[in-house]
Amino acid sequence: MKVCAIDTSTALGSVALYNDDALVVEKAQRVSHAHGESFLPLLDRAMAEAGWSAPDVARWCVGIGPGSFTGVRIGVCTAKGVALATGAEIVAVTSLEALAELAWERFAQEAANSASPATINGNRAAAAIVVPAVASIRGEVFVQALGLVQAGPVCLRPEAVAAWLGDHARGPSCFVDAPVVLVGEDASCIQLDPGWSVVRMGDPPTALPHARGVALAARGRAPISSDALEPAYIREPEITSPRVH
Repeated sequence: MKVCAIDTSTALGSVALYNDDALVVEKAQRVSHAHGESFLPLLDRAMAEAGWSAPDVARWCVGIGPGSFTGVRIGVCTAKGVALATGAEIVAVTSLEALAELAWERFAQEAANSASPATINGNRAAAAIVVPAVASIRGEVFVQALGLVQAGPVCLRPEAVAAWLGDHARGPSCFVDAPVVLVGEDASCIQLDPGWSVVRMGDPPTALPHARGVALAARGRAPISSDALEPAYIREPEITSPRVH
């Protein structure tokens, strides 16, 4: 099955093309705007390099946010429009899930290159608390907890993340027995309790959500209808109310 994964939820627009589980082409471009002018040419270049066209793709996996309101809409509308025109399947993945998958992929690669038998990736659900973070507005961050602790996604001030995690933990020893993995460049502002074991992954390839992570998270997930595909805003977009004269 030919699969196209896309993500435009942050400043990094990305495309990953897979033939079944084999990565064929991936491309990414960081921009200072919301991908309106740059994303479709990026997608075209990826398709041309693979020798594909849109009707060849049987499944579109799309990052639905949270993140940039305009950027998320561009990705969602692109996937929805192409799927409606071609009859392809659609699978939705949050940007935070995509970031978490990039962390698990990185753990697996590091474990494969290590002589140590201990690996966080050996038992994902029991071995770590993965907390991906994406910037929101006014200094807030979108966060989600995956793995040993399951919570979110939510939008919080960085200083509130520790208390939020503590509220969802399975006892104080949770943070001693397993590392808290803060994923994404926007996690740099999050400070956790000194007694917790903390691993930070804020540099590439785990700096921002990427289409490769979207594709990894989408594996085995059931498709949804085009009508059901909607952005995951988490918080409502800010709308200026009309002035009353």
